[in-house]
Amino acid sequence: MLKSDCLRGASAVAILLGAGLTATSAFAQTGEIAEVIVTGSYIRGTPEDAALPVDVLSAQDLQKQGAPSMVDIVKSIPGVQSVLGETNQFASQATTGSGNINLRGLGAVRTLVLMNGRRLASSPGGSGVDTNLLPTAAIGRIEVLKDGAAATYGSDAIGGVVNFITRTDLNGLELNGSYTAIDGSNGDYSLSANYGWVGDRGDALLSVGYRHRSELDTLERDWAVNDYLENPNGSWSGFGNPGSYVSGTTRIIDPNCTALGNTLVTAAAGTQSCYFQFGRFNNLVETEDHYQIYGQINWDLTDKIKLHAEALYASHDVPHEGTSPSYGPTQAFGPGAASGSFIIPRSNPGLCGTAGLAACLPGSLFSQLTPAQQTAVNTAGFTAANILLWRPYGVGGNPLTGGSKPDQRFFEGWRFSGGLSGEFDNGIGWDVAVTHMVNRSDIVTYDIPVARLYYALNGLGGPGCDTDPVTPGVQGGVAGVGSCLYYNPFSSGIAANAASGETNPNFVAGSAAANANSRAIGQWLFQPYGYQSETTLTVVDAVMNGQLSIDLGGGQIGWAAGAQYRDNGFKRDVNNINNIALNPCPEEGVVNCATGKGNGVFGFLGPLSEQDLDASVYAAFGELQVPITESLSLQLAVRHEEHGGDVGSTTNPKIALRWQATDWLAFRASAGTTFRAPTTSNLLPDANTTQAFITQTSGYRAFDTTGNPALKPETADTLNIGALVRFGDFSATLDYWSFDFQDTIEAESGAGLLSTIFPNGSSTTLPNGCANPALAPLVARFVFQGGICSPAAIQRVKLTTINGTGTKTSGVDFAANYHAGDVWGGSMNFGLDGSFLLKYDSGPAFIEGIQVEAGQKLAGTHGGTAGGTSFPELRANLFAEYARDIHNLRVTLRYIDSMQDVRDGRFGGTNIFGPNGAVFGYLLPQGAKLDAFITTDVTYRVHLPWDTTATATIANLFDADPPFARRDLSYDPATANPLGRTYKLSVTKRF
Repeated sequence: MLKSDCLRGASAVAILLGAGLTATSAFAQTGEIAEVIVTGSYIRGTPEDAALPVDVLSAQDLQKQGAPSMVDIVKSIPGVQSVLGETNQFASQATTGSGNINLRGLGAVRTLVLMNGRRLASSPGGSGVDTNLLPTAAIGRIEVLKDGAAATYGSDAIGGVVNFITRTDLNGLELNGSYTAIDGSNGDYSLSANYGWVGDRGDALLSVGYRHRSELDTLERDWAVNDYLENPNGSWSGFGNPGSYVSGTTRIIDPNCTALGNTLVTAAAGTQSCYFQFGRFNNLVETEDHYQIYGQINWDLTDKIKLHAEALYASHDVPHEGTSPSYGPTQAFGPGAASGSFIIPRSNPGLCGTAGLAACLPGSLFSQLTPAQQTAVNTAGFTAANILLWRPYGVGGNPLTGGSKPDQRFFEGWRFSGGLSGEFDNGIGWDVAVTHMVNRSDIVTYDIPVARLYYALNGLGGPGCDTDPVTPGVQGGVAGVGSCLYYNPFSSGIAANAASGETNPNFVAGSAAANANSRAIGQWLFQPYGYQSETTLTVVDAVMNGQLSIDLGGGQIGWAAGAQYRDNGFKRDVNNINNIALNPCPEEGVVNCATGKGNGVFGFLGPLSEQDLDASVYAAFGELQVPITESLSLQLAVRHEEHGGDVGSTTNPKIALRWQATDWLAFRASAGTTFRAPTTSNLLPDANTTQAFITQTSGYRAFDTTGNPALKPETADTLNIGALVRFGDFSATLDYWSFDFQDTIEAESGAGLLSTIFPNGSSTTLPNGCANPALAPLVARFVFQGGICSPAAIQRVKLTTINGTGTKTSGVDFAANYHAGDVWGGSMNFGLDGSFLLKYDSGPAFIEGIQVEAGQKLAGTHGGTAGGTSFPELRANLFAEYARDIHNLRVTLRYIDSMQDVRDGRFGGTNIFGPNGAVFGYLLPQGAKLDAFITTDVTYRVHLPWDTTATATIANLFDADPPFARRDLSYDPATANPLGRTYKLSVTKRF
């Protein structure tokens, strides 16, 4: 094939134009073709191979868009759906500060991320590769292959490949600084320094970067925290503080529930609970610090042998993640544990302060109760505190900080990759490389051990109080005397809401010494639930490539063949207190217990096991590029991988075809099979605990999800058919794509399980599945308070990782660009790129062989999968750019389509109920549809004297709020952002 023919097709492949991702190629920038290996092929000589849908984003394109952050870059790619990076707090893993890439909405673990063509280790959080560890300042271009690529790259490339390629053109020193002004925040800023050297025999680069994000509190946005009627899912929890309690048969609502900012909600059975608005203690953006240092060298050892070596260290730190002041306990300890309650004696100073019927302490809760309630407390002699109706700390804030709970997240990664490449005398090229990467995370989340909570409620709390560590209730100290401290769970010790400022009208300042909780008891109660995780990846690559002497009429056949060895490791070290081997029971130091074994010591978070896992993969692959005629070429690839053990092996072929029909029109098509093997963690029957909002309980509960040794790999059939047009100054691409997944690796459907057993929502008066013997295996998946099968009594839910029934998705990608020369003394570019989702259908869900959920049609919906994944039908970017002399102005319109919220709109079954006596209907009052999110960005870039460039960007020019969504923060962080209009100034200076 002539290079001019290759040019006509290849130049059109790389068109992904728009504000978010503007594809360019070697042709578009220089008019010449560089002989490179691009993502999707190991065969040299074809830039942006036209047979495959490869899009390229250059560093120059990013600079014209105001040098967006890595999160903004990824979120603006139309083929990407539902990514981490904006607000991660309510993700299923501890990932705040991290980012990822989720091509086609298939999950970040199904997108293979490369750096300079070599693999990166996945995040210990199990959310794919952490893109926030990449050296942003060193990136020269990004290549996106939006097609299954297991035939070339192996497991994990099931949904596509994103390759971050570093710069090699810098000769000198380059400094950059930027600041972004954000209303309600101290703003974001970044600093970077690049030093590059280019010589006759090679080049080198050293890059150092730092980025800071400032905290943005939820109360800084008037849409983030809503009343209960407006968004019951919006950070409202039935675990209240002030909370609800039971004395004998009488339910007692803390009298200061509403005065301190909580809400009374009447349940279907007519009982009331005090609901806590914990969103006021959250942040929309956390304080984050990101660091990267990267170095590389390319050197010609001889005329035919080249050396490449690179090293990376990166980290990001979230020193304080703003969360609810405490979790609500889902297990109890002590005499009331069998019924799921803690015993709070009348002698607790917050309740009364005396065990007898003498007068209670001033300001105690007893004095605020009605006569009937006082009688109930006096008659019963205690209050039974139902664990599902309250939490230890709420509106008064966490005792360690005075506000939110002081959780911490820290991630870091090291990576080294080095290799040699060259050419034999016969013209055959070769490439060998070794890559090693380590990712580590250190997660600390504070929770309260249930035994400590029991002792403190009974006046035996604190480090100096001698309580028997084995026998519950046995004491060596005297309640409330000396170093033995009481913990007061009531509002009698709370002066005001620490987040929003509402004051307690019944708080008696003089009673604070007796009723308010001391910092000392809080420090003793809260213990660090911590674990340190590490993923390691070692890869050895060997590839050969060349040309056969066979010529079918279009040129010689190109080929590539190679082998790969991968070693994947995962290690987790666990703090002693949450180590299931050391503390499997509700009381610390106890390894054998009558009840609660396996639940661990904490009230909410489940225990973890220490792990040290390892798996090896061996692969061989081959590829052919067959020019059949000057206008028709064929590409063939096949890869075989051996995963060993029960996972076994897999072979995946792929075929791609490109036809240059005319000088201005080309067609391409590709089809293949692809796969993803289960990870070592997927196969281990250990439980990982996450928290999820349950509509049936109107609150969060613990979900324990275990691995499954019987898992097999998931597979997919892929198809891409496209057309490419280049006519004068106009170019465009149009591609139809589809993925057909089988045996998807996924967790069982918790939502399906709940709706099957409790189809009437939270109603306790309507029939549920508990009495159906056929559903007994599903009922066994719940842990109920007191063994009572009802929505209100759910404490924990047990799920397993399985091979699901599959997913089918398809859509159309489109891009167009028009270059207009000599406009007002300059030139203009107009671009459009987007992706339209035609179908995203998931198969039915089964648990224990019982169908719990019908198949779902998710295109255009939100909330239909675990975690509330979003699938907007249309994502598109439109831009206009004007360049003249030293000036460049770009206006970008970004569009994310509206979505239907498909979650069950019922709240409380068919009964009508509401807070504070108000009533509302069967369906939630709003949020059935998420409106389209449309923003406009303006970027002005100017080249100043002294090799200085300044860039000013106004993002979200018209200050559009994110569309309302029935989520914790009242918006969807996967598709929108909470920042509003922002102003960014960036300056780059070269020496």
